[in-house]
Amino acid sequence: MTNLENLEIKLTQEERDILQGEQGTAMQKVMKSVVLYGEALGAERLVDIEGDGHFVIAYAIPGIAPSMEMLDELTAAGLETKSPFTLDPKPPLDFENWWLNPNQVQLLKQMYRDQERYDEKMLQLGLRDTDACTCTPYLPQVGNVPKRGAILAWSESACAIFANSVLAARTNRQGAIMDLLCGIAGKTPLAGLLTDEGRRAAWLIEVHTNKLPPPQLLGAAIGMQVLADVPFIVGLDRFLGPGLNTETRDYLHEMGAACATAGAVGLFHVENITPEAIDYGRELLVPDHENYAIDDRHLDDLLASYPVLWTDKDAKPEKCFIGCPHLSLEQLYWWTEKIHGGLQAKGRARLAVKTTMCAAPQVLQTFRSDAEARQKLEGAGVKLSAGCPMQLFDNDLSAGDAIITNSNKLRAYTAARFFPDEELAEIMVSGGIK
Repeated sequence: MTNLENLEIKLTQEERDILQGEQGTAMQKVMKSVVLYGEALGAERLVDIEGDGHFVIAYAIPGIAPSMEMLDELTAAGLETKSPFTLDPKPPLDFENWWLNPNQVQLLKQMYRDQERYDEKMLQLGLRDTDACTCTPYLPQVGNVPKRGAILAWSESACAIFANSVLAARTNRQGAIMDLLCGIAGKTPLAGLLTDEGRRAAWLIEVHTNKLPPPQLLGAAIGMQVLADVPFIVGLDRFLGPGLNTETRDYLHEMGAACATAGAVGLFHVENITPEAIDYGRELLVPDHENYAIDDRHLDDLLASYPVLWTDKDAKPEKCFIGCPHLSLEQLYWWTEKIHGGLQAKGRARLAVKTTMCAAPQVLQTFRSDAEARQKLEGAGVKLSAGCPMQLFDNDLSAGDAIITNSNKLRAYTAARFFPDEELAEIMVSGGIK
């Protein structure tokens, strides 16, 4: 099946035995895929995965999700991942939370007609539980928090960059399906961001803004400049302080998601804040690194450059989606107070824009247990969902809808219009864009 003599990657005897089919045909295919992936990356060898997985595809759309035929073969062989895994958010099939018309509901039902079967296969393959679906698995309420230095095979770009940067675990941005196969093999190629050299920074990014910049804008500016390289960012500790806390964690999770969307960044270091930057400082920079400065004008120009892709560019906003990536519990509370205060200031009871906020099932459960906060937010007209707003744009599902967001990721992949948090909050209350 595989000519072992022509491989550059070094394999253990156990890995060679699997390639020869000693653990069955299905496992042989899995190992072959992982080995050839490592060969393509120029990996020296495979290494054992040391933490739970997080995989990018949580839904079943033909041509996008892993084929059901492949999943059937894996489960029929009794294969599962070596450790449990979490998945990205489920499709937005909780129709009551998305302000949908009947045609949109029917199209969603058709698009995700295989979802129940897909969910069953994921559970058989090692999905932790039916609620283990979020793009923020590393939040304490969810509990997939890898240890520093742990070798992973994560795929979702916003998760991989957070695990690498804020938690100092080690993962490359795995491709969809390859994440699952690495999880089943329990191994991943030793290359890229798993290596000390691969984690060094090729860019020194200096932040010269007069106040803490919006994380989604800063992340986009960095990602567009460094592309797939590793940046070392200085100047944020002026606003965030040293080390990590929940506020800094949330800021970096928003910034990282935008970095990974605007470029292909899988790791960043922030001076005096992220673990490796604290330990090694500017020694993480390669000798011939490049320099780039970002100031307020730079970010203002970037925001002004975003096109309006609505069918009617002068339309009033109809819907607002917040939580791409999913919100933390602290962010839900921040938005609750921001909305409540904005409505009181305007003498209004409910938001002028139909709004959905997204968070992990466990985060939503915790928030909803606070009756007062829940009443404030839902009483203002906000709906809560554990789904993913990006999937509402598949197959032009929301074509023509005037949707606003604070997510640069949602803006980049859809026709949604981006606004920073403070401006977005004003629009949600007033219903108008200045």
